[in-house]
Amino acid sequence: MREPSSILVVDDEPGPRESLRMLLKPEYRVTTTGRATDALRLLREDAFDVVLLDLTMPRDLSGTEALRAIRDGGIDVEALVVTGHGTLETAVDCLRLGARDYIAKPFHGPSVLASVRGALAARAARRRASEIRGHLLGNLSHEFRTPLHAIVGYSEILDEEAGERLDGSHREALDRIRRCSARLLSYLEGLLFLAESEGGRLAPRPGPLDVAAWIASWLAPVRDEAIRTGGHVDVEIPPGLVARADAAALGRLMGVLAFELLARRPGAAIRVRASALRHDEWAIDLEARGAEDAAIGSPADAEAGPWGGGDVLERAASALGARIERPRPSGHGPVVRVRWSDRKPIRPEEEAATARRRVAGLGG
Repeated sequence: MREPSSILVVDDEPGPRESLRMLLKPEYRVTTTGRATDALRLLREDAFDVVLLDLTMPRDLSGTEALRAIRDGGIDVEALVVTGHGTLETAVDCLRLGARDYIAKPFHGPSVLASVRGALAARAARRRASEIRGHLLGNLSHEFRTPLHAIVGYSEILDEEAGERLDGSHREALDRIRRCSARLLSYLEGLLFLAESEGGRLAPRPGPLDVAAWIASWLAPVRDEAIRTGGHVDVEIPPGLVARADAAALGRLMGVLAFELLARRPGAAIRVRASALRHDEWAIDLEARGAEDAAIGSPADAEAGPWGGGDVLERAASALGARIERPRPSGHGPVVRVRWSDRKPIRPEEEAATARRRVAGLGG
């Protein structure tokens, strides 16, 4: 027998909350709460398909604040907003924050059921599309990675076994095959990484990170590309620097950013600088020297880059618990900084609750 869908009802008024529970109970597994902060905790601890969220809860987070926390926290749930005091402006705000529908009080039972069924149908369709996309990405990964790895491997074997017998033109052709294959493989890794990020398929697994060895691993193809276009790469790393992150995923992000810089500024000298901002916070700066002054992923050049603009990159960084910053250029060229921390992030609802306690203290 199919498991019933799980619905969370959030309303600070007992009457509407109980009415919704009784309306939905015959078809769904229903959980109720009167506080948005409790609802966010439940959403993180358990899997819900739909949340019905009251917009006006003066003694706790508002529905808008809760929606923002759901979106920023990457919580996978369909949100329906229920309110008796809404305006067109608040409805638009909620839809922009990810709400699927807007239900006015006093609500009509069949309309509520229709909205919930519509949300569940949309959720099922989105999951099917995600499964298809995941299957497609898996096939693309195999079909492209395998031959590229083979080309790189065979070219290296050929160089080792017969390199001394090749004349200048043959050696140049072999080097070009190896460089182009490695570059295509790096671009493919970047595209697959961003596709996984956009599809919500990243699951970071942080661990200890030897920063020097980690940078060397993702920087090698970048350095080859920089040399090919007439530039070079300089690296500055404090001795013995150790951080904590998902080495593979964060390395893929750094590779994407570095190739972004090279693609837009061929021939530039690239400086990679690692630093510990605190004992539990680190940063990697990428700087292009001798290039025009423009930020990576800025609106002016968002369409020019191979990765689709800054928003995609920033979402990928956020999925890894990092953020992309663009400090002022140091006089040499544009700088992009990737910054991450081992500290527990402060959630938006916690910030809002802290602000309310401060206001209450001032009022008292």
